[in-house]
Amino acid sequence: MAIRLISAKGVADDLAAGRITAQEQSLYLIASFLIWIIPAYLFLFPTPRTDDPQFFWLVWLIELAFLILFCVVGIGFCLGKCRVDPTRHFLVDFSCLNAPVSLTTLTLVWGGFYILTEPVFALLSGTFPWLTSSRAYDVVRMFASAGAVFIVFLRIGKHMNRVSLIRESANNTVERDARKSGARPSL
Repeated sequence: MAIRLISAKGVADDLAAGRITAQEQSLYLIASFLIWIIPAYLFLFPTPRTDDPQFFWLVWLIELAFLILFCVVGIGFCLGKCRVDPTRHFLVDFSCLNAPVSLTTLTLVWGGFYILTEPVFALLSGTFPWLTSSRAYDVVRMFASAGAVFIVFLRIGKHMNRVSLIRESANNTVERDARKSGARPSL
């Protein structure tokens, strides 16, 4: 089976049905790393523009604080959404869902950022001259960067919850059928 880099829903369906092999899991993990690393090294994630060191470090440290907060809380949030045997499923589900969710989220967030900061800011700069400042650009960049991470965790959590609901439904059916036949469920 081919990996799905665009459809997180399809990946969630495959995870719930147990159709993703160990080799495919490793491909999703590789894709997750590459989806974050390649744009960073190609400078698609923009760097701050300000030349004021005090403002630079303020924005940079606020962004870092948001990223740390969103990662710590986001991983806990996703773990909470993995309700069916999280010891067995959490890392596999998270790493497989991370690839398609990150690819689509980063594309939309950074595409939106470039559309907002280039043509929209240029059009509005006559009415709002402060939009042409490097500070405005850097604040919007900070929110895009932190927002992308926040959205990735929310979306992964949503899909993990869906996978858990499907697994719980399957487990309830197996347990109910086992009670009717008098056999013990194998799950």
